[in-house]
Amino acid sequence: MSQPGWYPDPYGSGSLRWWDGQNWTQNLNPQPATPPRQAVQQQAPQPQPAPQQQAQYGQYGQQPGGWGQQAAPQALDANVRGLHLHADEQLVGYGNTSLAWAHVEWIAYWAAVPTGGYGQQPAAVQWIFQVGRHPFHGGPRVEVVVEQEEIWLRLVEACRRLVEPRLVGELARQVRGGESIDVAQGLTVHPGGVRGNRVSLSWTAISGATIENGRVWIQQASGSAAVLYVPQQNPNAVLIPALLAALKQ
Repeated sequence: MSQPGWYPDPYGSGSLRWWDGQNWTQNLNPQPATPPRQAVQQQAPQPQPAPQQQAQYGQYGQQPGGWGQQAAPQALDANVRGLHLHADEQLVGYGNTSLAWAHVEWIAYWAAVPTGGYGQQPAAVQWIFQVGRHPFHGGPRVEVVVEQEEIWLRLVEACRRLVEPRLVGELARQVRGGESIDVAQGLTVHPGGVRGNRVSLSWTAISGATIENGRVWIQQASGSAAVLYVPQQNPNAVLIPALLAALKQ
């Protein structure tokens, strides 16, 4: 593991432990003990406004361009831990690694909240953003860990706009075509519903999914309790709410 990041704790705590690239640290990212009692259902993506509306009001904080043309979003350029971070409409790059948005096959982003040891103050929240190509272990990837939430939000916004609709559409087409696919390393989505962790739900038994407390929770239609979850940091876990909404239509 040459890349620093959060990985399953090899010491068996059940949490994630931070690997600094050479050694395991004392920082843990604990998982919640119980699911939320009530979770807000993830809404399906809203349709894009008409071209004339986009030109009039802009989108994603953009300023409208001249003569009905929408201004391109401003590129992100920042120095993160001594390396140059760049993201625009075509690609994202960090240090010597870059990846075109059109080639991204999996995504993951989450907030890691380390806990302090005995007599120590908890460390600052770290915002983690990852995109890559399969295979998840060993394939090309861009991974950024920042303490500035604003930079992380810019990366997430670009990913939601330039990558997520394509990935959700591709996965939904596979399932509608009769395939069973693995999403987020542990959740199987198939034409009849979903299954994982010894729980199987048909489409009629699913009310939706939401992201909360570092996990993606799937709720039953018969109650508000979540009966199935996957960690948010798993590849493509953040796509599950939109994917389920698309397949339930």
